[in-house]
Parts: sequence; structure tokens; C-alpha cells
Amino acid sequence: MKRSSVALSARAHRGQIAPVALLGVLISSAVLVLMFNTGQRITEKSQITNAADAAAYSGAVWTARHLNFMAYTNRAMVANHAAVGHFVSYVSWTRYVHDSIDYIDRVTQWIPIVGQYIDIAEQIAEQVRELAEQSAQVAIPAIDLWNANFRAAQVEAQASLALNNLDELMQATAQSHDPDIRLNDRGELSRLPQELRALVEAQLLAQHANVPGFVRRYTASNDEGSVSELIEASLRANQDVQRWISGERGWQETGLTFRMRKEGTTEHMQSAQGADWQARDQLRYRTRRPFGWSRWRRIGDEASTASAREFDGDYAGVPSYYNVAGAPNDRSLRIAAVATKRQARVATADLLGMQSSSVPISTVAIATVEFKRPSATDFPALGREEREFANLFNPFWEARLAPLIVREES
Repeated sequence: MKRSSVALSARAHRGQIAPVALLGVLISSAVLVLMFNTGQRITEKSQITNAADAAAYSGAVWTARHLNFMAYTNRAMVANHAAVGHFVSYVSWTRYVHDSIDYIDRVTQWIPIVGQYIDIAEQIAEQVRELAEQSAQVAIPAIDLWNANFRAAQVEAQASLALNNLDELMQATAQSHDPDIRLNDRGELSRLPQELRALVEAQLLAQHANVPGFVRRYTASNDEGSVSELIEASLRANQDVQRWISGERGWQETGLTFRMRKEGTTEHMQSAQGADWQARDQLRYRTRRPFGWSRWRRIGDEASTASAREFDGDYAGVPSYYNVAGAPNDRSLRIAAVATKRQARVATADLLGMQSSSVPISTVAIATVEFKRPSATDFPALGREEREFANLFNPFWEARLAPLIVREES
């Protein structure tokens, strides 16, 4: 009888322990599910953050490359325009040499032996002059056409800065990390908390306006002489080039009874209607007389000249180009990437039938596009100032991630 009572009491205790054990299993399961879900969300958050950083940086790099492309094409157009100046100067110089020798040949043709050598030199000078003229006849129109292609490429580059292209690139970059990530999506942004949504939408609105409007097309009629100053700066960078084109490619000799002076200059003109290089070379002399020096006389019938319009009647030079809009300053661009992912798309375990939050997981990344001149470079500074402001004549645009104003998770 006593053993029967003990057995009944043991079974009663086991019946009381079973609910407690079941409750412990449920609590442990809930904790495990919660830990799993938290870990999944942390992992997703990290992946979304990486996607946002990559998207913002890729957008900034893409924009910087467009700006640097415009800078390189601007430099190429100026260099080509300067090359035309070289051609014109060389043609004028060869004409001067030929005209001078021809004049001397006419004077010395009756002098034995000397006249023969001068005649040979005149024939050689004529061949050199004709070769220079033929080369300019082909090269100057070709260079001008090449510059027209550069201008067309700049128009296309500026058009591609439209934000739909930038957004598509950034979206593709973000989705390479996770196809469920949405970038700068208006529908997803509407689910964010009000304060965060207002800040993000303001940044994106400014971005849509700032990127396309960051550059502007200028012409020789509205750039306040900037392109002419750039041409002068490119000539100043090399003393030999400056002397040959914009300086005096001449010399002077003085004797007891005579003076000889070689004069040679080339000037450039640029307007919205076109451009031209005009070169002029001549050799002059004067002699000492009893009452002083005589007036200067030219060797040759007239000064030797050449111009770009002589070989290309429609020569344009650099009639238009793109540069940073507005007054010179330290301009920069901010590229924002707001990456979101619906929590329903996160692989989590259900907990007692609870639904996922409607507020997406989100993160914000900011990248900047800045003009930063290297400490040592072969590119001469633009203008005469010690400090060079942002421009599209030197390719010093670079991208970097910037400190974030906001980086929130719902």
C-alpha cells in the first residue's frame, strides 16, 4: 500500500514538471529565433551599407571621369589651335626666306659665281615654301575638323551627366551586391521616418539639379576672355614656343655702316564667329650716311605673311567649350546613395506569427567629386594666380567617400 502511494506521488510530480519544461523550450526557441533574426538583420545592414558606399563612390568616379574627359578635350582643342599657329608661323617664315633670297638673287644675278649659288639657294627655298604651304593646306582644315569632333564629344559627355544615367549606374552597382536593394527609390523613401525622409529627399533634389548644372557651355563672346588667356598661358609654358609665336622670332645686327633687323610675329584672334592666326615676317636694313642713318628699307617687295583663314576659310579655332559654371571658386559635387531593402525580403524566422516591419532597412552614403591639384605636376597652373580654382582645363577631378550626415537604420 505504501509503495503504491509513492508511485502515484512521483507520477504527479512528473506531470507538474512537463509544463515548466515545455515553457523553457518555448522561451529558448524564441531566444534562438530572436538571435537569428537579429544576426540576419545585422548582416543585411552591413551588406546594404557596403552597397550604398559602392554606389555613391561609383557615381562619383563616373562623374569625375566625365569632368576629366572634358578637361582633356579642352586642352586638346587649345593644343590643336596652337599647332595651327605653328603652321601659320612656319609658312610665313618660309615665305620670308624665299622672298629674301629671291630679292638677293635679282640683285646679284649678274655677279659671276655668286649669282649661280644664290639662284640654287632660291630654288631650294621655293621648294621648301611650297611644301610648307601644301602641308598647311591639308593640316589646318584637318585640325579644325578634329576640334569640331572634340566639341561634339563634349556635348555628348555633358548630356550623359543627366541624373537618369547616374542613377542607373548607381542602381546597377548596388544590385550587384543584392538584387533586392533599391537605390534612391521614391516609393521606398516614403516609408522612412519623417525627419530622415525630409533630409534625404532634400539631398536628392539638390543632387538632381547640381550634377547636370555643374558645367556650362561657354563661347568666345561670353567667357570674358578665358579661352584667350588659356592660349596665352599655354604659350608662356614654353619660352621657345612663346618667342616663336607670340614673341619676336627675329634678330638684329649692327655694323659700322649698316644695320639689319629681322622681324617676325604671330597674333591670334578668337571670336564666336571664328578664329585666325596672322603671321608676318620681314627683313629690313638701313645704312649710315654722312648726316645719320637712312630710313629702314625692306629686303623684298613686301612683308611675308600667312594666316589660318588663307588655308581654311571657315577656321573656327576654339569657338566653344565647357567649363565649371559660375564664378571661379572651390566647387565640388556631393553624390548621395540611399539604399533600402524591405524587411520582408530579409531571410528571418517567424516568431509567433509576428509580421515584418513595413519600414525598410536603410542606409545613406555620400561621396564627393572635388578638384584637387597635385603637389607636383607637369600641367601648368591656369592663369596667373598662385591658387588654382576648380576648372575644366586641368584633369584633377577625383572622387572620395565623405563623412555621412545621416546613416540610419529603422
